Amino acid sequence: MNLFIAGLFLCLLNRDTIRALSQAISAMSSFKFKQFEIQQDACAMKVSLDACLLGALCHVDQAKQILDIGAGTGLLSLMLAQRCTMDAHIQAIELDTAAFKQAAENIKNSPFSNKIHIEQGDIKLYKSPHLFDVIICNPPFFSQQLKGQDTQRNLARHNDGLSFSDLTQRMKALLQPKGKAWVLLPTSELERFQQAADTHHLSIQDQWLVFSRSHKPAKICIFTLVHTDHYDDALMQSHRLTVYDDNNVYTDTFSQLLADYYLKL
Repeated sequence: MNLFIAGLFLCLLNRDTIRALSQAISAMSSFKFKQFEIQQDACAMKVSLDACLLGALCHVDQAKQILDIGAGTGLLSLMLAQRCTMDAHIQAIELDTAAFKQAAENIKNSPFSNKIHIEQGDIKLYKSPHLFDVIICNPPFFSQQLKGQDTQRNLARHNDGLSFSDLTQRMKALLQPKGKAWVLLPTSELERFQQAADTHHLSIQDQWLVFSRSHKPAKICIFTLVHTDHYDDALMQSHRLTVYDDNNVYTDTFSQLLADYYLKL
């Protein structure tokens, strides 16, 4: 009965009131990890399980120079800063003004602010005095899907402003000869991305197919790119990563990966 009354109440609200309530809820949104907190009300793309997996999988133990392309809330930079060596440096780039300001605030309020430098800018125009051991990116990936009315969210999700060709060209230019780039994409976009990577002489070395449950198809892929002339077919590995078991509980593999980050693990 209470649910019926609540539904009736929502139906009586006009569109402006509903929008105001949604904005109020969004304004309070944040995500607390064990060692840092992400405020995300100003960002189009919020903290996601997929992005957390990307940050947890990325190897940074030997990296000294790390580049985060499209920093968003600053999540990936902060996850890597928690695990990288004391003398490592993370350079984060974010194009969107609101996201840049919020990421900068999240970084400033974290214990890792001395490891991360964030700047607002377009990666297509970015110039660095050095190359990077690790590049990490959760790029805008939709190319042919219909857009919504939220311009900021469209920028974060659709690759009109940063095509796969643009992105792989910049990765090629900024990656150390023996460095690795870490990327997250829907499996539906993997072939298109690989074609762009091939054009710029980058090859997929490692791959994780992410399954929400073992009996469902993988919709997300996390993979590494290396310079083609340093690609080793013998080292190519493909992995399966399942998030939930049959009882809707996080799998042991997922729990181990996120144990240093998630509060409830």
